[in-house]
Amino acid sequence: MKSARGLALAALIWASLPAARLHAETPSVAEDYVLHCSACHGRDGSGSPGLVPSLLELAPLLSDPRARAYLASVPGVAQAPLSDRRIARLLNWVLDEYANTRVTPPYSAGEVGELRASPLRDPLAFRASLVLEGAALGAPD
Repeated sequence: MKSARGLALAALIWASLPAARLHAETPSVAEDYVLHCSACHGRDGSGSPGLVPSLLELAPLLSDPRARAYLASVPGVAQAPLSDRRIARLLNWVLDEYANTRVTPPYSAGEVGELRASPLRDPLAFRASLVLEGAALGAPD
């Protein structure tokens, strides 16, 4: 009987806690990268030759105006279980951290929401169509 009262009291206290206290804080952008990107792109962003593009080589792609949409609509980004705000924050961070470049203006939650609505069906072909200095950038070998 005593344990039942203790359990009931614990449940009452738990139920009275604000919802915000029940959930962990939003992970840092670096934690989001590790949790949602690093399995394919690696902790260092180098990718996997022939399978997953390197994030270290994104800066040249940005000379093509379509690259901005490409980055936000590749399946791994478009279908990630993160809010548009967190995806925007992550894209801006990846470009700064791994590609050593900043996009102007930075990705916004609104822009990401629009771009994620239409994930690319063939991201490798789209990437190959992006042009740098007149030459098609190849998809991974």
